[in-house]
Amino acid sequence: MFSAATGYTLAQASGKPNKHGSSSHGSRRGTTDGHSRGTKTKSQKQAGQGTSRNSFLFVVNEFQVNYEPLQGQGHTLTDQWLNTMPPQQAEAYVGESPGTVFRYEDGVVSPAPGYCWYRPAMGQEGRIARLNQAANEFDGWPAVYRAQTVFACSALLPMIVAHGDASLPGSTFMRRNCPCDHDYDVPGCSPWSYLHFTPGHVGGVSYVNADSSGNPWAVGQQASWIPSLVPSAYKNTTPSAPHSSGLSGHLAIIIALMGFHGRPRHASNVFLEQRWHRGQWLGSSRASSYLPKLGETPRGLFVQICVDNLEDGQPDDEEFNLPVSFWSETLMPGLEYRTILVHG
Repeated sequence: MFSAATGYTLAQASGKPNKHGSSSHGSRRGTTDGHSRGTKTKSQKQAGQGTSRNSFLFVVNEFQVNYEPLQGQGHTLTDQWLNTMPPQQAEAYVGESPGTVFRYEDGVVSPAPGYCWYRPAMGQEGRIARLNQAANEFDGWPAVYRAQTVFACSALLPMIVAHGDASLPGSTFMRRNCPCDHDYDVPGCSPWSYLHFTPGHVGGVSYVNADSSGNPWAVGQQASWIPSLVPSAYKNTTPSAPHSSGLSGHLAIIIALMGFHGRPRHASNVFLEQRWHRGQWLGSSRASSYLPKLGETPRGLFVQICVDNLEDGQPDDEEFNLPVSFWSETLMPGLEYRTILVHG
């Protein structure tokens, strides 16, 4: 039976992830039909060498949300300006449209053969999984590097973001988005935030984040990715600001912003059509026509980024694969903060 919540048939979910991120059994079985890579020695893997690939795996899922007030609520959740907000209760996230799992490799995005999305049920954690088609089970669970939820709410609340998966119980809360609330925190929860941008070592580059770090406007003027990816509300109009030279920062946010150019429930089409290629946004220069209009309910995308360290034909064991630390501590931060992901 196929389930929209899982992204794959439940019969093929026999290899479950353990607390270390690898499968509890089945991880020493055969191969997947994934992207071919050269064989590396154990010493190369332990040293974090033997690869020149800047690569990672990602998936873009779209939430199906019930915006009707739940029991005990008098009205739909809004902010202090009466803009409709994403629900706080996990029960309101009634489903998701799973996307294709993609591989980003040296600026080129393509489907990642042998990988799929798996979530046992809504309200439970989902993961990118490697599928052993011959054995009809999952045999690898790449480690999650970053996961974020982005909602497009309205013209007056164009984009808000939170760390993690907003559909999980107790994962997010609504805070009043004003400067007086910067120190407000709820343990174990991630607040919704406006997009924020910080400058970096390359002049004019805007590094987007979900931490309310920096300012809620782009670093540079005349950014080519406004309004195509980032709404005009985030435009920098300061006369002394440098000319924009690019967008970088949290990969999950940038990928979600691109995903809004896909029609509802088909955010993956943006990447199947390679509208993001070698640091260039090749899609429309205008704002997406699929963003919510006045009076419509918000649209929410969840993006999970995983390291791409599992070697084809090798078990999900660090002895046979590049260490996760090479990706999480070196390669991925380098992509986010030492490269320009979208030029202009």
